[in-house]
Amino acid sequence: MSQLSSNPLDALKGGFRKACVKRLIGDELSAIEVLKHEIPGLVVSWVKSTSLEASEKKAKLKELFDDESARAEELAVAFDLFAGRFEARVASLVKKELQDASTRLNEVVRKLEESLARPPLPVPESILEEVVVGEEQGQFSEVEEDEVEKEVDPEPDTEDEDAELDPPAGIGLRFDEIEEMIDEVLSIDDS
Repeated sequence: MSQLSSNPLDALKGGFRKACVKRLIGDELSAIEVLKHEIPGLVVSWVKSTSLEASEKKAKLKELFDDESARAEELAVAFDLFAGRFEARVASLVKKELQDASTRLNEVVRKLEESLARPPLPVPESILEEVVVGEEQGQFSEVEEDEVEKEVDPEPDTEDEDAELDPPAGIGLRFDEIEEMIDEVLSIDDS
């Protein structure tokens, strides 16, 4: 509870921010723990340090929480936008590299097919004799069918790839019970 040693208002803002950030990153249980166990002590410290009326205190607490919640929401939106742009950029780079590789492979396949389609050049008999002798001596091995590379189909060029990207996900940061918790802490302080 090092937050209690600083300005009570700043410590309270920090507590609200901590709860909102935990909620933002998906750690709902930790956010609730902060609201249940840290915030009440921070509220009591702040209430003792201010001369506002009870209704003004409640309004100020609500305002503080709403401000921190809005900041956390802005952070979530900014993060989602950044993540979406990053994903789109990486996707476009990967697409370009795949298209380049596909083009190069297609060119190799085309040249191979062209060379296979040409009639074979006449081979002098002396070379044929060397090949036959080499086969008889076991110098050549047959190529297994699995070793022959299969033709790779190029990736279809789709214009709708951007539509397949995950949309930025806005994460709501409202705690339905915050107002009840504030009322409860203020009622404990008044008694």
